[in-house]
Amino acid sequence: MSADERALVLDFDGLVADTEVLWLAVLTRLYRSLSQELPYDLYIASIGGTLQDFNPFEDLAARCGTISAAELEFRGESLFRTWMTYEAPLPGVRRLVTQAERLGLPLAIASSSRSASVIPHLESFGLLDSFSAVVTSEDVPRVKPAPDLYLRAAQRLGVAPAGILAFEDSYRGVRAATAAGAVCVAVPHVLSRTHDFSDAALRLDSLALCDVEELLLLPADR
Repeated sequence: MSADERALVLDFDGLVADTEVLWLAVLTRLYRSLSQELPYDLYIASIGGTLQDFNPFEDLAARCGTISAAELEFRGESLFRTWMTYEAPLPGVRRLVTQAERLGLPLAIASSSRSASVIPHLESFGLLDSFSAVVTSEDVPRVKPAPDLYLRAAQRLGVAPAGILAFEDSYRGVRAATAAGAVCVAVPHVLSRTHDFSDAALRLDSLALCDVEELLLLPADR
């Protein structure tokens, strides 16, 4: 497969930005402000998913009975946005983007989050213009672990799904990428290290260890 038939597709949360750990801190503070404890195992299991998998705001509202889930979500989102202003891309992200651009490989984001939770942060990192497509939950009928986000990314990039080299930090993401036919590299973070990454072609401890030219040689069957 030639270089002009390949593309790189990255997850956003926990892969480009350390949002999963940041949300853990936000939710822990929110729960404790109301004398509750975040159900850690449920949060860990929901990584890579959506609020349909585990909604901490509805959970906390049900525990308290004195405040709405909508108000709790507003408080959480406000604190998260404030803390995100101090964040930078995770190690290796800028290097990977630079490598892809040097090799003439188009880049895309495939995220189960809403566009409002992805695009502003890419913009603040100065990375938005590096991505030819940003595919989010608003663009597909199903999010990860369904393959829809990757199939739409492939369509927008003009490549076959098998030409995609994907980077994911959660088992839902890996399942989505491989179900679409992409080759997937798992890059777990501190909260997702216990996930099942057996479907990934390779597991790396950090994107800082990534060499795009070498990874393009990975076979789909490992």
